[in-house]
Amino acid sequence: MQLLSFRFAIQVAVALVLAVPTVGEENTPPPAEERPRVEEIRIVGTKSDIARIGGSASVVEEDTLERFEYDNVDRILRQVPGVYLRGEDGYGLRPNIGIRGVNPERSAKVTLMEDGILFGPAPYSAPAAYYFPLMTRMTAVEVIKGPAAIRYGPQTIGGAINLVSRSIPDQPTIAVDGAYGQYDYGKFHGFGGGRWRNFGLLVEGVHLETTGFKDLDGGGDTGFDKNEILLKGEAEFDVGDFYLLTQLKVGYADETSNETYLGLADEDFERNPVRRYAASRLGLMEWDRQQYQLSQVVNWREDVQLRLTAYRHDFDRKWRKLNRFAPGAPSLRTIFADPTGEREVFLAILRGEQDSSTRFQTLQIGTNDREFLAQGIQLEGNWQLTTGPLDHDFHLGVRFHEDEIDRDHTEDPYDMIEGQLVRTEQERLQLLDNRGEASAWALNLQDELQWNGLVVTGGVRVEIIDTDLTERTEDSVERSTNSDTVVIPGIGAVYFIDDHWSVLGGVHRGFSPVAPGQSDAADPEDSINYELGGRFVGDRTRAEVVGFWNDYDNLLATCTQGTGCDPTEVDDQFNGGAVDVRGVEVQLSHDFATPWRFEVPTSLIYTFTDSEFKSTFSSASAALGEVEKGDELPYLPPHLLTVNIGLLAETWDVTMSMRYVDRMRDVAGQGPIPSIEKIDDAFVTDLAMGWSPVEWARLYLTITNLFDEEYMVSRRPFGARPGMPISVHGGVKLQLGGPAGVWPGSIF
Repeated sequence: MQLLSFRFAIQVAVALVLAVPTVGEENTPPPAEERPRVEEIRIVGTKSDIARIGGSASVVEEDTLERFEYDNVDRILRQVPGVYLRGEDGYGLRPNIGIRGVNPERSAKVTLMEDGILFGPAPYSAPAAYYFPLMTRMTAVEVIKGPAAIRYGPQTIGGAINLVSRSIPDQPTIAVDGAYGQYDYGKFHGFGGGRWRNFGLLVEGVHLETTGFKDLDGGGDTGFDKNEILLKGEAEFDVGDFYLLTQLKVGYADETSNETYLGLADEDFERNPVRRYAASRLGLMEWDRQQYQLSQVVNWREDVQLRLTAYRHDFDRKWRKLNRFAPGAPSLRTIFADPTGEREVFLAILRGEQDSSTRFQTLQIGTNDREFLAQGIQLEGNWQLTTGPLDHDFHLGVRFHEDEIDRDHTEDPYDMIEGQLVRTEQERLQLLDNRGEASAWALNLQDELQWNGLVVTGGVRVEIIDTDLTERTEDSVERSTNSDTVVIPGIGAVYFIDDHWSVLGGVHRGFSPVAPGQSDAADPEDSINYELGGRFVGDRTRAEVVGFWNDYDNLLATCTQGTGCDPTEVDDQFNGGAVDVRGVEVQLSHDFATPWRFEVPTSLIYTFTDSEFKSTFSSASAALGEVEKGDELPYLPPHLLTVNIGLLAETWDVTMSMRYVDRMRDVAGQGPIPSIEKIDDAFVTDLAMGWSPVEWARLYLTITNLFDEEYMVSRRPFGARPGMPISVHGGVKLQLGGPAGVWPGSIF
């Protein structure tokens, strides 16, 4: 399978650029306030646009992001119902996001985009999101579920998330943001740019670092360093009835993090939940990423808009971490589940309290070396017209996408000697050496019809996917291919009872493709998804209640080290049977006016979820195991609740966010949860404060986990994992140029 050649990519780039006419007085752009706002790519729009969408949708706007100053996307997505988050490292370095019951493992079952373009390292051949953009450079987070989400594949079961990056400012602007806090936390974020006649430019950079909140036995760094640099350029022209915009986006990012998959035994977690065993000392993730995007936008009159984008993302990463003890020894999950008898000795070795003395007590430190490439061409088009009593808004999307993953997984044997890991003389083991590739044509067509107070949105998505896996061993090379064509229809409707009240409903097919090289026994994940609800939109009050039902015909489970699978079975996929996932999502918000010079914005976000397997079977997936009819899905809490209360004045703001997460299962089951499989419920409060003494400056203070709650977020892959303890950060933002009053305190 051949990937797009550089020659072809260059031809596309040249064709896009040549679509721009020569600069002249006759095509000088109109004033900023009259320009079409096409440079900011959104899939939902603003909160005011949500009312028309034939499906559940949420937007976390810039004022909320500025107010909380979260770096961790997990905490941002607490503001959205129907989203489930399985914590891991406390910082959201590699998020585990699920929507409406889909498996949250590495966010692989959610369509992830930045500015409307897939950003996963290999969305088809290896969709696990080992890369996630830094949230501090985003200006909005959009989440869309239900029938409207079929526009954004390949994952259509749960929904789609779009991160909106900063637009080029209309006026020359320079801004800096510096912060310092506990655990040697440091942040520097700056951007500068503006528009001059036909052209615009933005340069943005972010650096984050911390030594980490965990206590490594024997001392050591458990934190990370992350960097992102982004360049955006634009050229725009008016030519008769046409408005033309050419956009270039180039970025670089890297990370060095001392992270591990090794957690704690329950007895150690109770004593000190932020402890890290000596056996995890060598844990190290290193990656770097480059992105290139070139877009041409064409607006014809006010009715038609076309956007053609060519993109390429390169991602290379190496993660060194403890995989297991030597073959023949108990598994790490078995040791943590019952650390008695001989397993007690293995636990003592992990702690560094006992030396390795037999070949079975050798620790296998694995390095997963992976190289990813994703590239493609995407065309998006909108056409608005009226036919008789019907208003139409047509959307057409065509994308040709190719991606690949090259895996080189090895293990080196180490002995624990006096609390230190010492390399043995045994040879390195080769676990995996393969290359997976995928190419896909994706076509989606959608029409939004409006007649009086009724808006009906119907559409269909077609995916034509070809995959190829090449397995390499010392003696042979084996190749397997697969092709799949799937049709994904959906229809949703909104009926406006009056100017404030509306009801909505819809149904669509959910689909998740099979990765390259899977056996014939692994079928794509497939479901029929339903939703029904109502909305109220007032001047100061918004409310939405939506019931959903995902009727899975086949749940597809992926074996990853993140779920505790054996390293030799990484990325194998298994059928998980038929499942029902039902629930209710609630969003309520109201801005209370006061007789004083501040307001009190409040909001409540609640999700109820119930799940049930409809058959009995045995699964090779570590997350499922022996499943009986009636079992619940793991990592799907029945109740999720977020309550926000704020005080917002002209120059200052204070906001408290309280989050409750109900108990969860670590593996599928029903009835009372065994203690070794239970993640207890937790109630965590965050506090954010800001003050703008002048229009061009803002001081802020954030306190994460205000009451220093000790809580568990996961038992995956090996042992109990803690949430972040109390953490206090303070910072200052300065901005020269641009619009005045850009801080949250000036919003109301």
